[in-house]
Amino acid sequence: MPNRLSPLLLLLACCAAGSDDEPRTGAAPDRPNVLIVISDDLASIATGTWGLDGEGLVSTPGIDALARRGVVFERALCASPFCTPSRQSFLTGRWPHAIRVTQLKSTLPKDAPTLGTVFRDAGYRTAAIGKMHWMRTRVGEVEFGFDRIAGKIEWQAQLTPEERSILDEYNRGWSRSERRGWSMSNPEGAPLPLAEESHMAPFLLEKAMAFMDEDATSPFLAFLSLGEPHAPFHFPPRLLESVDPKALSLPQVDEALQAKEVLGLATMLRSRRALKGPLTEDILRGALAAYLRSVLWMDEQLVALDRYLEASGRWEDTIVIFWSDNGYLLGERGHLGKNYPYREVVQVPLSIAAPGVPPARTGELAHAIDVFPTLCGLCGIDPPGFLQGVSLEPLLRSGTPVRDQAYTEFVGQMATLETERWKLHLGAQASAGWDQLYDLQADPGETDNRFNEADLQPVVTDLVRRMRDLLASTPPDGVLAESWVSPSRGTNPDEDVRAIRRALSLVESSRPAVAPRRGER
Repeated sequence: MPNRLSPLLLLLACCAAGSDDEPRTGAAPDRPNVLIVISDDLASIATGTWGLDGEGLVSTPGIDALARRGVVFERALCASPFCTPSRQSFLTGRWPHAIRVTQLKSTLPKDAPTLGTVFRDAGYRTAAIGKMHWMRTRVGEVEFGFDRIAGKIEWQAQLTPEERSILDEYNRGWSRSERRGWSMSNPEGAPLPLAEESHMAPFLLEKAMAFMDEDATSPFLAFLSLGEPHAPFHFPPRLLESVDPKALSLPQVDEALQAKEVLGLATMLRSRRALKGPLTEDILRGALAAYLRSVLWMDEQLVALDRYLEASGRWEDTIVIFWSDNGYLLGERGHLGKNYPYREVVQVPLSIAAPGVPPARTGELAHAIDVFPTLCGLCGIDPPGFLQGVSLEPLLRSGTPVRDQAYTEFVGQMATLETERWKLHLGAQASAGWDQLYDLQADPGETDNRFNEADLQPVVTDLVRRMRDLLASTPPDGVLAESWVSPSRGTNPDEDVRAIRRALSLVESSRPAVAPRRGER
C-alpha cells in the first residue's frame, strides 16, 4: 500500500524535523519561492479571517494561520463567478473573454502562456498539484509550464482496488445519471468513507511538500489546489458530529422584493426550482452542514501545511498566497451555489504573505488577475506584456491603492464593474432582466437595485463607459479587430450599452468548442 500520512502525522513529522534541522533557505534571497494555495468554492463568511466581525461559520485555524502572516485583502474579486474561467484567468493573468475560457468545460489552449511558463523560463522549478481545471483528462496530458503535475488522476491511480471500489460506489450517487434535485449538494451529509490518509487532500499535501523539499538549489513555484469544499463536500466520517444542522443560522430572503428588484434573478430561481425542486429548510441545513464539514477537513490540511512551513524554514523564503477561485451562496438570495456575480460569490478570500512585507489588512480594491504581475514584481521577473492585471506590490508594501475599479464577467449572461462606491451589472441581453446598479456604501448587500433611477443615470453612464473601454482594450484571441468593440466616444450612453451587449454575445458565440469527452476523441 502506498505510503500516506494523515494531517496529524504530517504535523508531528514536521515538528520533529524542526527540532533537528536548521531552517533551510531553498532560494537565494532575491529569488523567493512561491506557494499558491487554492480552495474551491470557499465562501468568505465561512472563515475566521474573512468572516463577519472576525468570526467564521466554523473555526478555521489553518486558513487563519496562512493569512495572518501576510496582507489580507478584504475586498478582492475574482474574474468570473464560477471555476474554470476564474482559474484560467488567474493562471494566465488575462480576462476570461480575452482567453475565450468562459464556461465550465472551456479548454485553455495548450500554447497559452501562464504563470508556469513565465516562472519556468526564469529558472524556477514548477509544479501544479491538485485541481487546476484545465481539462487534461479530456484533452490528454498538458504542461502549461509545469515540471510536475499531480491531481485527481494520480490520486486515484495509487488507491488500492478496495479503496477504488469504495470511491466508485460513493461517486455513483453524484454521477449525472443518478443525480436528482439537490442531491449534488449532499443534503444527507454523506461522508466519503475512506480512511482519512486515503482521501485526496492529504495526498495532494504530501505531494506538494515533497516537491518543495526536492531541490534546495533552485527556487520553486508550486500550486497546491485543494478540491474542498466543492460539492458534494468531501469530509471523513469523523467530522459528522462537528456541525449540527439544526443549530445553523439561515439567511433571511425576501423573495417578493427580489422578484421586484431583479427580474433575471427571479426567473433564474424559478427555473432552478423547476429543475431541482424547492430549496427547503431541511435541504439547506443538511447541505450547509456538509459544506462546513468539508471546510473543516480542508482546514486541517492547512494546519499541517503551516506547521511544515514553520518547521522547514519555508516561511522565511517563500511567498505564500491563499485564494479561493470563487465564493458561494449559502442560502442567500434563495440559492445554494455560485454562477451569479453577487458579493457572496465574486468577493473572494485572498491573502499574500511575502518575506519582508509586514502583515496587514486592507479594504482597498484588489483582483485575482493582479496576482500574476504582483508575483513577477516580488520575484524580480520582468512582467510579460500580455498581462491585463496590475501589480498589488504598492498596496502590499505601503498601502497605496492600485485600482479604482474591478471587473467580473459571466459571459453570455452579464458583466459587472464596481468602484469604491458603485456596482453595475449589465446583462448580455436587454430582455433578460439582469441590469442592476447598487450603492455599495448604503447597500453593501446588493439588495436595492437603483438602475432605473433618473438621478443616477450619470453614474450608470460612467460605469458603462468604463466597461466598454476595458473590453475594447482586451480583445479576445482569434476575434478580428473589426468585429470587436471600439472604445467609447463618451457621447452616446445607449450605444455603449449596445456595444457591451454585442461583445458579450460575440465572445460566447465565437467561443472554441468545449473539451470533448473521452468517447468523442
